[in-house]
Amino acid sequence: MTDPTPTTSALIDRWFPVAAVDEACGTPAGSGQNEKAIFTWFASRPIAQARAAVLCSLLASDGEEDSELRSLVERALGPGGAGDLERLASLIPLVGGKPQVVLDCFSGRGIIPLEAARIGLRAVGIDNSPVAVLASRLLADWSLRDWSDEPESPFEAEWLARTKASLFDDGPAEPKLLDDLRRFFAEVDREVVASVAHLFPANGDGSRPWGYLWATTIPCDNCRRRFPLVGSLALRHPYRLTADPGQSFEIQTDSESGTWKAIVVDGLPQSAASMRAPEGKRGKSGWCPFCGHQHPLDAIKAKGFAGQYEDAPLLAGELADTEVTTKNRPRTVERKVFRELRAEEVAAALGANSSALAPLGGLSAVPDEAIGVGNNNEVQGYAYGCRSWADLMNDRQAVLFAETARAIRTCHARLVASGASADYAGALAGFAASNMVRRLRYSTRGARLQSRGKPTGEQQNRNYVGDLFANESIIPYNFDWFETGPGVGPGTWSSLTVTTLRPLGAHLAALPGSARPGQFRQGTARALPYRDGTVDSVVTDPPYYSMIAYSDVSDLFYVWLRRCLSDIVPDLFGSPGDGLGLQGKAEEIIVKRGGGAVGDHRTVDWYESEMGTAFAEMRRVLKPGGTLSVVFGHSDPDAWRRLLGGLRHAGFVVTSAWPARTESANTGVASIKVTVTIGCRVAPENRTSATAAHVEREIAELVHKRVKRWDVWNLALSDQLMASYGPAMQVVGRYRSIQRPDGTEPDLDHFLAIGRRAVADAHTFKIDELPLDTFDPKTRFAIFWMRTFGRTTVNKGEGVFHAQSSQMKIESLRPDILEETKAGFTLTLAEPPAIGDESPAIYIARALAAEWPRGATDAAGQVLADSGRTPDDPHVWATVAELVRQLPESDKVAVALTACQRNRSSIETAARHAARSPHEQLTIDSPGEL
Repeated sequence: MTDPTPTTSALIDRWFPVAAVDEACGTPAGSGQNEKAIFTWFASRPIAQARAAVLCSLLASDGEEDSELRSLVERALGPGGAGDLERLASLIPLVGGKPQVVLDCFSGRGIIPLEAARIGLRAVGIDNSPVAVLASRLLADWSLRDWSDEPESPFEAEWLARTKASLFDDGPAEPKLLDDLRRFFAEVDREVVASVAHLFPANGDGSRPWGYLWATTIPCDNCRRRFPLVGSLALRHPYRLTADPGQSFEIQTDSESGTWKAIVVDGLPQSAASMRAPEGKRGKSGWCPFCGHQHPLDAIKAKGFAGQYEDAPLLAGELADTEVTTKNRPRTVERKVFRELRAEEVAAALGANSSALAPLGGLSAVPDEAIGVGNNNEVQGYAYGCRSWADLMNDRQAVLFAETARAIRTCHARLVASGASADYAGALAGFAASNMVRRLRYSTRGARLQSRGKPTGEQQNRNYVGDLFANESIIPYNFDWFETGPGVGPGTWSSLTVTTLRPLGAHLAALPGSARPGQFRQGTARALPYRDGTVDSVVTDPPYYSMIAYSDVSDLFYVWLRRCLSDIVPDLFGSPGDGLGLQGKAEEIIVKRGGGAVGDHRTVDWYESEMGTAFAEMRRVLKPGGTLSVVFGHSDPDAWRRLLGGLRHAGFVVTSAWPARTESANTGVASIKVTVTIGCRVAPENRTSATAAHVEREIAELVHKRVKRWDVWNLALSDQLMASYGPAMQVVGRYRSIQRPDGTEPDLDHFLAIGRRAVADAHTFKIDELPLDTFDPKTRFAIFWMRTFGRTTVNKGEGVFHAQSSQMKIESLRPDILEETKAGFTLTLAEPPAIGDESPAIYIARALAAEWPRGATDAAGQVLADSGRTPDDPHVWATVAELVRQLPESDKVAVALTACQRNRSSIETAARHAARSPHEQLTIDSPGEL
């Protein structure tokens, strides 16, 4: 095989618009907030990074002289860059008279293929999850098609006036897709309201409440009375500016009848919630309001498994226009006002019966599919006795969603009957189903009432429904939750219609004339359905190791989407992927958190081996000279080892690595701020061999150069450590084999550790003018850790690798340098072991902090005396100064060490006296021994 590297490099091999990506990702347009609002998915790429990765992978670079090209790319990432994007599209050459093919084999929501489709390339996406493929089609296929030949919508526009003005006030006529979707959504809403009206009694004026507060009730183990588990009694915080006292509620009990009632009161809560932590302790318990008996959480969980939970509606929330005066000016504001339920409302809420509903698409009306065993890390309700996906809702919520799915199916059938094509009717139904999926984020037992503001009344006090995925990809479970009804307000169908169609309208309006629809299918990166050498470029964002269990979490969407779309989009939802009726997990390349169920194949070894298989497939389908660009970010070095190891085993070499702060705009990726765009090529056959020492020197030299650039980009030290893996792999990829003097080849860990060590060396840290490498090993490690991570908890993989990179063993660092918890490692500042002649400076500084409150100058002086060091030892006092600089002023260690600094002269004098004391005592008290 000849060297496939072309004479003209791809732009990504030499340059990437890091600064422009950083800046763009901090804006709504560059972060992709608009596109991401169209469908719910996890940890998708910011638009700016995806666009930059696609452009730089396809554009050719002749060297430093292509400054005009680089300026075009940078401008295309910012606002108003549509014209520059069109120009760049014209610079990407055709192949065989056709646009180039760009593949993303982990396409997720479709952000990367969308950016290829915008500039007229043949964008192709593959994902294991049919839910993700639906999201991709919505964003980068159906949105980009020309539907102008479709017949007129059969649905009336009676509901549309109040949404249309907010979407398109001026400018050209809106696209047919958008107008028809608004009609479709409105008809779904009309049909659902009609079908569930008896479950949500209207007010006297015909309006319906915004929503309802619910709680789980349990029987008391002591008095046997049933009571609700409520974590907060606050409904609406006070707000001084509008003279709003706020609202709360109380649980009023009647011991004789054994009944209770939720009572709304003005102002702050005057009693304690029934679900709260004991005084001075952590961990909530349930407290019976009748007899005060405490129920630990484990006892409450047991009641769930025993089937003793019952749902109870508490209160209704209304939208009320309220006249207020602010700054001597009267105005009208919308306020969420809570009230007690009428008897008919309670009866209707408890009268919902989802089991009586007719089937949907050949399935039960509500999802009776089982939540998979071992899924409790992602679906927290499993730990409280929830066994089916329907258990995550109360019965009335389930009926509302079943009727929504039925209405979508009915509207789809009417569209087909009116002459719409199967593709168009399916697209409209798919968008409507996506609106239902978005509503799931606000409509399970995990969605709580959010009361913004402060009890002091200093901030605005708006109310919302809490988003289910506040913690990225975990479906929480709450004993009290908020249910939105068929009315209006946050989290309702009408509200979500606006927040779906408005970003879709902006998306359609921003599409350049070069855009062409992408192609998306459900499949696996382990076996790509394409012939050898048919893809010009692969640009992909692989699964984030153990960070997100994509399919396990999105099964909540899948079970409802099947009820909507099983025969409308049959290639995605026509048949289940596993024996539980859920998405198939056999091909999913992730690491299952907590190990999953016994025998779950999604292990660390599986991730590494199958990422290698996937990369080998990418190599197979790439044309000679084609580029592979991988976007990845993770705080655990083990994730990087597995990913980079897979690349290496598949025969790729890293040609460039570009770290950018893509997650700083709340894009949803937990625990990381920087991701790295990695340029790769198939390894050339004519590579030479090298010694390990030679490669280590090259890595250090390249990292030192990169550190200067990273400092200009203001990358944090912890992010530079992660970014160092790229240049380390660049150097390793230059050689066919790398050997030590004894003939063995170092593993990948060794070279990644060299890269991290080079970052530390490049910074040449000085502590009070003392070079860091002059400190003892443990102190050096502690100071570098503090500089890198501060007082945050670092996951165990990062902690262990950080120790290895510092040429330390983790066993020698715990528990006296690093404190280990389930979450990971944190630097300990607790009182150290007894101080002696061998104590590191960090121990002495911590001992000073512990002893100062006990005995001030004399106690601190004794610590220095016990250390055997001179009282003015510069390394000890430099360590003290470093801790004071790094810690918050209010930290008790910082407070004590600040006092030591201020009294340094007295402490040094006390230390000298303490060092002489034993001799002086012997001389005075024991003259006979002289």
